Amino acid sequence: MLDRLPKGMGNVEVIQRELYQLDSANAQPHHWQTLASSIKEVSEEIPDLQGIVVTHGTDTMTYSAAAVSFMVQDFGRPIVFTGAQIPASVPWSDGPRNLLDAIRVAAFGNLGETCIVFNGEIHRATRTKKVRVNSYDAFDSMDPSPIGILARDIVLYDGRKKRDHSLTPRFDSRLDDSVFLLKVFPGLPPQTLARIVDMGFHGIIIEGFGSGNIPTNENSLTEGILQAIDQGCFVVVSSQCAFGQADLSIYEVGRAAMDVGAMSAHDMTSEAALVKLSWVLGHTQEPARVREMMGISYVGEMSYLANPNTTGK
Repeated sequence: MLDRLPKGMGNVEVIQRELYQLDSANAQPHHWQTLASSIKEVSEEIPDLQGIVVTHGTDTMTYSAAAVSFMVQDFGRPIVFTGAQIPASVPWSDGPRNLLDAIRVAAFGNLGETCIVFNGEIHRATRTKKVRVNSYDAFDSMDPSPIGILARDIVLYDGRKKRDHSLTPRFDSRLDDSVFLLKVFPGLPPQTLARIVDMGFHGIIIEGFGSGNIPTNENSLTEGILQAIDQGCFVVVSSQCAFGQADLSIYEVGRAAMDVGAMSAHDMTSEAALVKLSWVLGHTQEPARVREMMGISYVGEMSYLANPNTTGK
């Protein structure tokens, strides 16, 4: 659902557009592209647009919201994702509250980026994970903290991208969806990497242990990573830990991946890293440029470059 929210503190005018009726577990990358295209269409049709609300299932909301963050940059107004843990047909559903909160942020929040509004919190889309299945508090920010909260007033913290109607939005939905997310586990067969490349994938996000560590003795992954890169596949190592970052320089078992050409996801979530690599590979597959783009924080996806106003230009 996309909502038009006009200026001022009076009545809020809402215009709805239904794009899909599907469980979010069935969402695919082409749905992200359609969503970004719809946001472009709505913003061109309604010049005084104040914000957009997207209602979305919670299972893959972080993927879709991260994708929109990369595909729609410098929008200058809030693009707010929200949903519910409990169906709206149930009297104690959290859906009505979350939707009202999302409309408040879209209409009146001094925010100029894509976010997830849920359970009274405002999260940067590219820094968010779904961390709970049954609780109303389904989402959390993976460092830094949420960019705002909803109480009697909308409370927004420093470090966010502020509302700016003077910006010219950049819409770019090019994607290469041939990116694989692989979680390392004890006993992972090294030949798995070769199989992934043989299947036609152009990029692999490897969720390593701790700070991005991988096996280097028995069932070593280093040779597999090297072979994948030699065949033109781009490899990025993230961390399985919810908080912290992939720093491949700390331990020998991390440096091994770096030494054969793997890139670090730094403190990107694995979801954001997958979406970002798909977006980057949709623009270029020139190795030096891919490495450069993966190191830029375009929309605050890496907290050590947390201010999206000063990066990614």
